[in-house]
Amino acid sequence: MKIRDLIKNIDYEYLQGNLDDEVKGLAHDNRLLKPQEGFICIAGTRFDSHDLINDVVAKGASLIVVEKDVELPEGVCAIRVKSSREVSPLLAEAFYDYPARKLKTVAITGSKGKTTSTHMMADIFRAAGYKTGTIGTNGAIMPVFDVSKTKVVNADLYHPIDCEETAGHYVYELANTTPDAMEMQMYLALMVECGCTHVVIEVSSQAMKMHRVDGMEFDYGIWTNLDFTDHIGGFEHKDEDDLICCKANMINQSRIGFLNRDDRSLHRFEAYLNEGKKLYYYGESENTDYRVSNITKTFDGYPGIRFNVSGKTEGQVSINLPGEFNALNAVPCVAIAQMEGIDYETINRALTHLLIRGRFEIVFDNGHFKVCVDFAHNGYSTFNHLRALREYRPKRVVCVFGADGNRSLDRRYGMGEASARLADLSIITSGHLRWETYEKITADTLTSFDKVEKETGKRPEYVLIKNREEAITYAIKNAQEGDIITIIGLGHESWQEENGVKYPHSDIDFVRKTCRELGL
Repeated sequence: MKIRDLIKNIDYEYLQGNLDDEVKGLAHDNRLLKPQEGFICIAGTRFDSHDLINDVVAKGASLIVVEKDVELPEGVCAIRVKSSREVSPLLAEAFYDYPARKLKTVAITGSKGKTTSTHMMADIFRAAGYKTGTIGTNGAIMPVFDVSKTKVVNADLYHPIDCEETAGHYVYELANTTPDAMEMQMYLALMVECGCTHVVIEVSSQAMKMHRVDGMEFDYGIWTNLDFTDHIGGFEHKDEDDLICCKANMINQSRIGFLNRDDRSLHRFEAYLNEGKKLYYYGESENTDYRVSNITKTFDGYPGIRFNVSGKTEGQVSINLPGEFNALNAVPCVAIAQMEGIDYETINRALTHLLIRGRFEIVFDNGHFKVCVDFAHNGYSTFNHLRALREYRPKRVVCVFGADGNRSLDRRYGMGEASARLADLSIITSGHLRWETYEKITADTLTSFDKVEKETGKRPEYVLIKNREEAITYAIKNAQEGDIITIIGLGHESWQEENGVKYPHSDIDFVRKTCRELGL
């Protein structure tokens, strides 16, 4: 692609060089830059790649995109833009030939439920016969194809990982729920190449803030809910309004939006929506377009739920996951499916066979006790998860958890209080310590145990085991008949982070390995 074709739809100031030179790729990480690729300089909070211009020119960059005055070597083509972050997704879209426009797109935002809703929506599309990809917390997932023959530029930098629960699909592990603009457009291009017609994307508020999906128009947008105990402060959102605005802007980028009528922040959310936006409301409230009612618990080997949908569609939906909150995760997906002409038989076939890696996943069950792995990593999700576990009718709920370091303190307080109130035994271990110590995080967590003891007069039972694998092994070795052990916080993730280093670890794989070795 010629540089002038790449940049024709953005505002820029020409600085120097030949706009007819070829550009064979894009990068904003100098370590990944290849000869004749364009390099986008970004001034980050900790690092400014404008300082690397001599290095990237030496590596053969054919285009330099800057947003500030810099000294440029002779010969290289360069342009200046108002914001490198804002132009990055627009250049990536153009380079990969606007892949999202070739797909039916569903985007999902919200504090909780994004991953579950994403997989519900994707599985409904797949049950209807559509090749469907997903991009989100569990990775970029797409049908298996011959990657070695792909024409998609930069695909060789990323390699699919094995995942037995997604047979027939490749899973690419992502560093963020919503990948940066370069990766996003590359994965969408791969999906187009392997025959996908639909894609479901988790869009985080941070992704909106960092302009990772700028320029894209989604066919459908879903907002699940808002929770303010996460993602405010530090390098994330400065306050609640910044968080709300970023999530609302995703709906503004959607042709049709679906909003949770029951969420207490609805009116604040609506204030940031564009006038005239086509919206539908869902929830248990009467004034909704898609109303959930008559939620009942089911138990067919494993617990689930059944509920009615009324309003713009009428039907009954069954899900093989416990927890009444999953009705609200499912109903906007049902609404979109109906708009796309998918019948209730197909919808129920998909939703009664859900298997979402690291989301309420029973990874071991020998008839005597069960082990579950879930991504719950704050008070809200831990409370809902443990309450739903009670629907399995366990003798005891044993909760293995460790709050993350360098994240909102409310996470550790909330997880501690939820486990102290709802688990029969808490095993407090390490999550992602990052740059904090286990001792500091645990001390904060235990203040919630003190709070519960003062309120109830009874000290919640707990054990402290710093090493996560030792904590999991302890739980399994001491399991009693009828127990459910739940290991929360990491879910699908395959590492633990400490002092800037990611060490390999998977709760799912470790449980299965340990149970095999113990002959269980």
